[in-house]
Amino acid sequence: MPFTTALNTPYTTEVVSRDFIPAINEATPQILWVGCSDSIISETEVLDVQREQLFVHRNLGNILSNGDLSSESAVEWAVGLLQVKHIIVCGHYDCALIKSSEKDSDDALHGWYKDMTRLHTRFLNSHTHTESEEAERRKFEEVYVLAEVEWLRRQPVVKKAMEERGLLLHGFVFDRKKAQAVRLVVGGK
Repeated sequence: MPFTTALNTPYTTEVVSRDFIPAINEATPQILWVGCSDSIISETEVLDVQREQLFVHRNLGNILSNGDLSSESAVEWAVGLLQVKHIIVCGHYDCALIKSSEKDSDDALHGWYKDMTRLHTRFLNSHTHTESEEAERRKFEEVYVLAEVEWLRRQPVVKKAMEERGLLLHGFVFDRKKAQAVRLVVGGK
């Protein structure tokens, strides 16, 4: 299991301000944005940056850690060649793939998100269920984004960029009902 510590990571949420990452006066990517394919999120509505300042990678469930060559290549390209300054993993509440992860399955699609299903099972077994089903699902969506950020942090190209040039990683979750994103803040940062 690539991301077991995400289950026990204390964090808070705060609304993402549109100027969280200041725009620059260059048409060059400074942000790798990893988002979900079925999301209605417009990155430039969450952050006040020019489209040219974003390198966007989307797939089912904003998954990076499942060995997908496309995702790994996007990270390598954005971090190693484009030298982005930020990576944002942005999930969203009410994600259909998160709901699917509640059931173990043998279909081809399940191979895409099997690690998410394992994490979800551990999540369900790791705490008492005092919240509503919707609140529990929203909490898991946050934990899953933290897990993907944790996985990224351990990748050699990312780790090197963090150490040598200060690359920053961020976990966001978009709330469609409020039309805003929250940032998952670990350790007050």
